[in-house]
Amino acid sequence: MLSSFKDKIIHNELRNLRSLNVFTSVIVTALGFIFEFSYHDGYILMTGLGVSMVLTSNYFLSFYSSFYRKQLPNITYASIFLLHFWAVYVAFMRNFEIDFLLPVSISIFIFSLVFDKFFKSLFFIFTITTFMMVMMLISNRWLPEFTITLVVLYSGAFLSDQIQKRKTEYQDEIEKQEGRYVSLVENMNDGLVYVDHEYKLIYVNDRFCEITGYSRENLLGRSITELSPERNKLDVKPRKFFQDLSAGQSVRCECDMLKLNGERIYVQMSGSPYSDDEGNNIGSMIVFADIHALKSAQELLKKREEGYRTFIDQSAVGIWRAEYRQPIPVSLPFNEQVELLLDSGIIAECNDFMARMYGYSSSNDLVGRKIRDFYYIENNYDEEKTRELLASFIKNNYKISNAESKELDLYGNVRFMLNNNIGIVEQGHLMRTWGVQTDITDRKKTEKELVETNQELDTFFYKASHDLKGPLASVMGIVNLARLENKDGLIDKYFDMVDTSIRRLDRTLLDLIDLARTRKGASKLSVINVKGLVDEILHSLKHLPDYDHINFEIKIDQKVEITSDKVLILSVFQNLIHNAINYCNHQSPWIRVKVEETDRGIEIEVADNGKGIPEPVKNRVFEMFYRGHPDSNGSGLGLFIVKNALEKIKGKIRFVSEPGNGTVFYVSIPNSLIEA
Repeated sequence: MLSSFKDKIIHNELRNLRSLNVFTSVIVTALGFIFEFSYHDGYILMTGLGVSMVLTSNYFLSFYSSFYRKQLPNITYASIFLLHFWAVYVAFMRNFEIDFLLPVSISIFIFSLVFDKFFKSLFFIFTITTFMMVMMLISNRWLPEFTITLVVLYSGAFLSDQIQKRKTEYQDEIEKQEGRYVSLVENMNDGLVYVDHEYKLIYVNDRFCEITGYSRENLLGRSITELSPERNKLDVKPRKFFQDLSAGQSVRCECDMLKLNGERIYVQMSGSPYSDDEGNNIGSMIVFADIHALKSAQELLKKREEGYRTFIDQSAVGIWRAEYRQPIPVSLPFNEQVELLLDSGIIAECNDFMARMYGYSSSNDLVGRKIRDFYYIENNYDEEKTRELLASFIKNNYKISNAESKELDLYGNVRFMLNNNIGIVEQGHLMRTWGVQTDITDRKKTEKELVETNQELDTFFYKASHDLKGPLASVMGIVNLARLENKDGLIDKYFDMVDTSIRRLDRTLLDLIDLARTRKGASKLSVINVKGLVDEILHSLKHLPDYDHINFEIKIDQKVEITSDKVLILSVFQNLIHNAINYCNHQSPWIRVKVEETDRGIEIEVADNGKGIPEPVKNRVFEMFYRGHPDSNGSGLGLFIVKNALEKIKGKIRFVSEPGNGTVFYVSIPNSLIEA
């Protein structure tokens, strides 16, 4: 158990002083009886027994009197003086014979080492030696050769000083080391406790108090089992831990403890037996490391990993990780990196869904496969596309998003994949790649079928419209001939009705041709002068009824231009202006066409003073074949064509209309459309 070195010194010193008193008492008693039997000197025996009684009293009183125990060093020093006064008296009684003088001198030197200070040793030697010299002089027993003995005894005091200094230095050094050890124990990050064989706490450091929330006073004397969550009952792991500890083994285990506030925390216990000074096993030393935060983090990490694994396994997309047999230096040229990506990259991990995308039963069938094995290379074009995909991955800082690839499944079928990959670069080397894949083969087939269907539909629109225009022209010619040959007014009225229907059908055919043209999307970009385009459209519409009576307000600067598809721009302007002509107020017709150039493109405004668009039909005006007015003679395709054309060139349209106050269409068309 951890205890103060100074306390141990005091304890050992007390034990040594008791032993010294008892040992000296026995020696003095034995010498007294020897002198009595040898020389029949009763005074020596009686005085010796008196000294022995004093020394024996010192031993017994040190156990029963705290004062005596505390002052035992000083009392023992005084007893040493008394002992040597008796020794000088014995030497005096034997006329300072050399057989007695030599043991007395040796005893003086030896006992001078008992004192803890140099001045005490010096005072002891000086006092006893001087007393002996005085007794020699009084009894006329002084001899010149005794001077050497006295000098040696005085010199012994200085030797004793050196021994005391070395002893003090050693004790100070041990105390320093002990202080460092105690400081380390008290300030360590882990808790330290000592328990006896009954698991009772006999020492705890401050850190253990912090871990458990208890004070030192509340812990000392309690059983360590009381800190178990089961209260006085150890779990399997801690029980085995203490059993092995009691058997003298050094062991370690993790368990949970209960804090003062009832909170359960995880700790790691590392224990080893400890022994007393005699080597007897008297308990165990246990170090407690608070791993609650670590365990919580591990539990959280485990839950997240389980969630991540569940997400990966249950995901409806292919998720994979590729490792490279040798990290790829990012400083290499692109073409060399592409080769290393294909040759050294292998699938290290993937989910089952990805395996099924390629026709395999589980992810184990794909792990270890080369990346090169997945890409479909039928010809030089496929090879080039594959390298472009990987080069794009490298150039885009090892990332690609929604990139398509052409690959092969287990059965040799071509599959189209949509890829989102990210590479992990560490210390200038590409280490691994994470990827998410979606099988878009069915979508690609559907898109191809849709494109083919649209192409067939556009061809049908265009061909049917042109093929129908010929018969319509023939019917119009026949109607005109019939009018010339027949002057009956009633029949002529019927011819007017036929003529109106034919013209409406002709207009519908023209709109269908226009629609087919706009459905093809932007085909060719050119710089368009907007003022010239509008003038051209107005000139082409002069044949419309009441055109000459319409008041046109054209606000377009001659310099306004836009880069876009002329066919689509023409379709937008022509249908909006034609629509305004059809629906303006025919009593006092007025139409405004205004175009302003902006940083992004042009802003168009086409307004008329017609009846306006009723509220119930505002949401349907852009539908195919929808006509807002029953008396409209249009095809119902004009605004649908406008909306369709604007979608192709990324334009926007909105309108404001109130019944009786006309309608204003606002159109925004961006500039510099990317050529399809």
